[in-house]
Amino acid sequence: MDRTDIVVATWNTEWAPATGARTAAVRDRLASTAADILVVTEGRRSLLPDGGYVIDAGDDWGYGVQPNRRKVLLRSRWPLSEVYRATTGGATGRVATAIATTPEGPIRLVAVCIPWSSAHVSTGRKDATSWSEHLDCLDHLDSLAAGFDPAIPTVVAGDFNQRLPRARQPKAVAGRLVDVIGARWTIHTAGDVEHGPLIDHIASDLVCTGLNTWPGRTDEVRLSDHSGVVCRLGRPNAHRV
Repeated sequence: MDRTDIVVATWNTEWAPATGARTAAVRDRLASTAADILVVTEGRRSLLPDGGYVIDAGDDWGYGVQPNRRKVLLRSRWPLSEVYRATTGGATGRVATAIATTPEGPIRLVAVCIPWSSAHVSTGRKDATSWSEHLDCLDHLDSLAAGFDPAIPTVVAGDFNQRLPRARQPKAVAGRLVDVIGARWTIHTAGDVEHGPLIDHIASDLVCTGLNTWPGRTDEVRLSDHSGVVCRLGRPNAHRV
């Protein structure tokens, strides 16, 4: 691996419990990625590898506070600064950003768990319509991204709750995701990948030099209803020949 590369991984762990065989397997899987940047959604801090610097997006996303559960957890090998947590609308408890101070310079990290199509429709607050929370979260991300310094590379990772290219989601919803994320950054995890199509994604304005996925179950135990993914990213000029 080039010394300028960073390894980014993300996985929705579907609320793996605090103890048990499933939890041990999930924790081992996350550790095995050796990720410099790790975004875990629907998880617990105890699942993360030891060490590093950890933030989360908050404990309230409208379904009642549950100790130790977080919609979004971000772990970095490097110190984090300029931490932001969304506290309004569909992004509440689901979006966190920070700047990681890497040896090669700062990188902006955006960790997300964009709401699924029926968030707060018949559960939670019960005041939403299909896809409304999802679209509101994308609007929030759009506003955030408009203020980003283009001189700092950006990595977006987490649960996008959309398959790419479009599957069954409405065209307008798929188009909005492309407008907000796909038009700004390359979504490295889109398309035909092993254990896909994915809804946990990694996007950036860096160069993807390697990508691997893993399924949500082993021969012995079901780990999650999502596949996970790890991506190796490098700065564009670091890989020129």
